[in-house]
Amino acid sequence: MNDTSRAAEGFLSSEVSLSVSRIHARFPQWFKVADSLNELAMRILPSLQPAKDSDQQLLVATLYGRALTSFQSAYILAERGLTADARTVVRAAVETTVVLNAVVHDASMSELLVLRHQWHNRKLLKSWVDDPQAVAAMSPEQLAEFKTAINQIDSTHPRVKDIKDPLNIATLASKTGLLWLYNAVYRPTSGDAAHTSLQTLERHVQADAAAEIQGLKFGPDVGNVCDTLSAAISTLMPAIRASIMLFDIPQFHAELDGNAEAWKALGVPPKHHNKPDPSFTAV
Repeated sequence: MNDTSRAAEGFLSSEVSLSVSRIHARFPQWFKVADSLNELAMRILPSLQPAKDSDQQLLVATLYGRALTSFQSAYILAERGLTADARTVVRAAVETTVVLNAVVHDASMSELLVLRHQWHNRKLLKSWVDDPQAVAAMSPEQLAEFKTAINQIDSTHPRVKDIKDPLNIATLASKTGLLWLYNAVYRPTSGDAAHTSLQTLERHVQADAAAEIQGLKFGPDVGNVCDTLSAAISTLMPAIRASIMLFDIPQFHAELDGNAEAWKALGVPPKHHNKPDPSFTAV
């Protein structure tokens, strides 16, 4: 590999495939289960044809597509050693899976999603109107448009100006039997990936066995590839199961159960010492 290209391009190097093949070879069992679940999920996708008069089915079908997209995104990032970013995607996928299950359990969830949409829009518009720098950059016409939009939301959805986010993921997870997913995946990936934390920054520090810092690093992080794949798998499976139930396609149940057993058979994801990958230049 060309050292100059490697230093200049990092993860964008055209030769990143060398790291991908090494990571797959190092954790073949975990990628095998993820591949099997993805293949099943893709075959289910065409079966989710929502009825024209069913908002519930339409929401679940689109949420399923989002959950599957996030699963594949996390897989692509994990196989490149971008585990912090992969785990950030998985965290978002948990929210999708929880909401999907909530919609399956309660068709009126569509009303809550509409309310959240209006709450978010109002919060965004209000943040601009209340920001002196933003107001200074607007024309009088633009400012008037923003205020009119806020007034329209207040008129049609008067509740939104007095409430916090109407969609609480922890509460929905508890109601749908997915509190385990929230606690086992959403919370850890919040602390070690999605948020700026010492756990996230540790990925860029090279330390010896005595925890003495030897230097900084930039490159593939394989320390918890298995745990990341496991989190992605455990997040997608409840989305698949709920969708199968709503669309009444029981022919996929046995195969999903087989994937679940294969995932459980892998056991607790192992931790690996995070050595710098020579395909990339360390700082």
